[in-house]
Amino acid sequence: MTLETTPSDPLVALLLAAHVEGSGIPESGPRRLELARAVRRRWNSFTHRHPAPAPDTPSARVEDLARGLLARCALRGGSRPRIEISECRELARRLAGVLSEVPHSAR
Repeated sequence: MTLETTPSDPLVALLLAAHVEGSGIPESGPRRLELARAVRRRWNSFTHRHPAPAPDTPSARVEDLARGLLARCALRGGSRPRIEISECRELARRLAGVLSEVPHSAR
């Protein structure tokens, strides 16, 4: 399992596209790389952080990922949220599409 990310990483590309579309996610390249690594770690650690009998379903994983994105991106340098949970959920669905396509051995 690898947590490496490169600028050609599909998660980084998706995060950049979301930023260009107006998302409140980090705008700088290094912050996007850091966020992509965090997204992968959170996705891959779902079963460890949610042991049985918690359901390991796509919707549970997306919600967990959305909450992680919110925790990382909601507040920075002020009290006004940069991103809302609804936006995090949409972004998490898009990220999950990429993450679920990657074979387990490459994660």
